[in-house]
Amino acid sequence: MAKKDASFTLVIGEDEMRAGLAGRLLTLPINKGVDEEGDPVLVVDIDGADVWDDGSELAMKDLQKLLERIEAECEARDIEIEFE
Repeated sequence: MAKKDASFTLVIGEDEMRAGLAGRLLTLPINKGVDEEGDPVLVVDIDGADVWDDGSELAMKDLQKLLERIEAECEARDIEIEFE
């Protein structure tokens, strides 16, 4: 399921998330876990998020913008997420 917000797209699969911003794509591994209350949460691994899928450098400001958009989109879809 994909949703567009101007230059932002987000596709959530079984074990990865593909986020697009301004025509560039970043694939992040995800795991299903539980939060402190035992509710389901999607855990997004951002450890290796230093390059776009095409191999070009991912600027910190772009990563921050992307994470904000991911968080907002997941909230709109009623999906609880955590970044690790």
